[in-house]
Amino acid sequence: MVRAGSPRTDAARNEAKKMKNLFKRFAADEKGTAYIMAAFAVVPLFGMTGLAVDYTNAVRTETQIETAAQSVALHLAKRTTLNPNIPAEDLIAEGKGLMAEMVKGRTLSYDVFQVDPSSGLVRIVAKTSIDTYLMHLFGQDELTVVGRKQAQFGRRDVEVAIAIDNSGSMGNWSGGKRMIDAAKDATIVLMDAASDAMDDFDNADLRFSLVPWHTNVRVPEAYRTDSSGNDAWWIDWEGRSTGHFNYLAPYNNDGGMYFEMGPGNSGDRWQHHDPSRLVDYLPLEGDGDGVDLDALRALPGINIITRRDVFNRFSNVEWAGCFEHRHGDYRFGFDAPTLDDGDSLFVPHMAPDERDGWGGRNNYISDTGGDSNVGGNKVNNEHSRVMNTPKYAGAPSNAWGLGPNGKCNTAPMIPLTDDRDDLEDAIDDMQANGNTDLTTGLSWAMHTLTPWEPFDNAADFGEAEKILVFMTDGDNWPRNPGHYATSYSSLQYPRDDLLDKNLPNSPSQWQANGVFDDASKEFCTSIKNLGVKIYFVYFGNPSSAATQIMNHCATSSETAIAAADSQELEDAFRKIGDDIGKLRLSHYTPPED
Repeated sequence: MVRAGSPRTDAARNEAKKMKNLFKRFAADEKGTAYIMAAFAVVPLFGMTGLAVDYTNAVRTETQIETAAQSVALHLAKRTTLNPNIPAEDLIAEGKGLMAEMVKGRTLSYDVFQVDPSSGLVRIVAKTSIDTYLMHLFGQDELTVVGRKQAQFGRRDVEVAIAIDNSGSMGNWSGGKRMIDAAKDATIVLMDAASDAMDDFDNADLRFSLVPWHTNVRVPEAYRTDSSGNDAWWIDWEGRSTGHFNYLAPYNNDGGMYFEMGPGNSGDRWQHHDPSRLVDYLPLEGDGDGVDLDALRALPGINIITRRDVFNRFSNVEWAGCFEHRHGDYRFGFDAPTLDDGDSLFVPHMAPDERDGWGGRNNYISDTGGDSNVGGNKVNNEHSRVMNTPKYAGAPSNAWGLGPNGKCNTAPMIPLTDDRDDLEDAIDDMQANGNTDLTTGLSWAMHTLTPWEPFDNAADFGEAEKILVFMTDGDNWPRNPGHYATSYSSLQYPRDDLLDKNLPNSPSQWQANGVFDDASKEFCTSIKNLGVKIYFVYFGNPSSAATQIMNHCATSSETAIAAADSQELEDAFRKIGDDIGKLRLSHYTPPED
């Protein structure tokens, strides 16, 4: 703001006197009448020019003061928010010193210079006077320039989910170290960089989750049981999700498939079981988002085996804590689970028993045991042997091979915590093995950022900055998608086209990869729609498909990062950590009084 001020200076009086004498000389000259008239005409123009020059000078000075006041206010607001124990008078003295350095050649005075450590509010009203160059001829010797700024920071939680690729290719070497080791080192660098601004990490409003992933993610036991040691309510052990029975279809008393999906009423009907069609036969809840278990169990002559029954069958196997994606309307979303909708529950991973006698299969029981009607000349039917539910009823007490946990062998994930020891222990436990399914890492990293189950320890959306840092070294690569051969995934068997992508009966690797690519993009869209910032880091030389996923998933071009080697990965994670550290304080300018 610019306003008029003090009496004239001596120099101003002299200038005014000279101008008056000039006018007298014009008046005394009889021949100068025209000049006098011209002079009077010039006076308004002369005054307007003087006003413009002096006003421009005043605005320039005002901008300089306001820029300095804004910078100092932000600096002091941040300082007092981070450490409210600094005396206000010390911060005021510091701020005035900074103002003097930034507004050189001017003497500043202050109507207000306030620092409130309790609220973090800083208010500055600074002013100075400037001499006019031409306006003093019209009685305006000085202009007072005022700059006022306010700043305030609120402490804001920051929650960071770090999802690290643990697939087998991470065992390769890059820049003199194994890629998995480079990822471990870079993750530590990221956490250090993000927390360096904090005096006490344990008490800071910054938490990390760690999600090691390949085709599966393991949830720690403490989060899948309640305080009494019972299974958490949000896990679908009983079969309320429409995907629970896809590979455990109910059967009749003759050992055949209960729901008729193919021709004939006898013999090996399991060869006609189509998992993608089972939802059309199951009795559903009123809204269609789950199975009506009471109605299902009431069907005459029906036999049901659940995933819990399968794990309970074996004395040498305990469920390892992996999950499939949810089903139905909840497939790609992150809404809270509820007992009202079976599809909102989380389906425990259970890898089906695959065909006997063929190498490369997850074969852990006989295909023809128990109540099964599969046998004789149907021995060579791979589909029948995988779909054959009754075999689990007569399974031995010990499973062999991989068992129903399948490839559920990643290091357990760590939900949001500020316990650095727990995080570093989990990082150290990461190992390279398995195939690549980006959808699993993306979805479970996001689950750690939701304020409801499975973990329910995140802040509400809007009350914290939420960041997802996702690192991978490869393309989606579901295993053996054209066969039932250790290929069960978070999206179940690729060859059964459960996402309805018109895949052939035996899809190629590239066709299956494309389905998983599309699913990855859909998960990323859902995550970004919730306001989560995604840093997508590709470690290595990304393919065209991987680049498309990276560019789609990252929040901006700046958060899509390709790191060619170990050093570039560490540099990228350090930069991400620096960016995250800056988010701890949310700046806002309160209204001026």
